[in-house]
This record gives sequence, C-alpha cells and structure tokens, in this order.
Amino acid sequence: MKMTRGEMQDLLTKFSTQNPEYRAALLRNPKGIVQEQFQMQLPDDMAVEVLEESPEKVYVVLPYMVQEGAELASSDLEAVAGGTTVKGDANCQNAIASTAVEIKASLF
Repeated sequence: MKMTRGEMQDLLTKFSTQNPEYRAALLRNPKGIVQEQFQMQLPDDMAVEVLEESPEKVYVVLPYMVQEGAELASSDLEAVAGGTTVKGDANCQNAIASTAVEIKASLF
C-alpha cells in the first residue's frame, strides 16, 4: 500500500484519538512508534517530535524546503542514491515535494 506523508499523519491522528494507550505511547516515544507503525527505519539523526495541541494553542507545520540553489548534503545524496527502507516515489509540483511511501501499517 502506498501512502503520502499526509495520509500517514492522518492515520497517526486517527489511532491517537481512538486509543488513549496509543496516544500515550506516541507522546512518550514518537520515533519508535512511527518506525514500528509503518515498519520503517528512520535515520539515527532524524528526530520525530509530537506536539499536542490545546484549546489555547494550535500548531501549523511547515514542510522543509531546500533553499533554491542549495546543494544536497552528502547524507541526503546517500539516502537518494543508496536507497532507504522506505519504498515509494516522490514528485514535485509547484515547488512542493510530495512523497508517497509503501508501508505495511499495523497498530503497535
């Protein structure tokens, strides 16, 4: 099954609103839960942070944008050239990257 990052986010949101234990686990160990949930290995230097909204605070998440003319870091090139455990494709429309990944999702 292929999922976009937005679809992955929707799935995490759905599970966390339906299951208090899952929500608590996601708050405690977001990177571990994401890796387990989507059966993928994220790079050691990649952090995953969960922000819990409140009635007084709402978050807007802006995607990472490479500055025009900037070169990719060696680690970024290695991930592209060497592949990763995430299978999928990416496309760019109007300077916005959209990545689809193939996953085997399971709850916990």
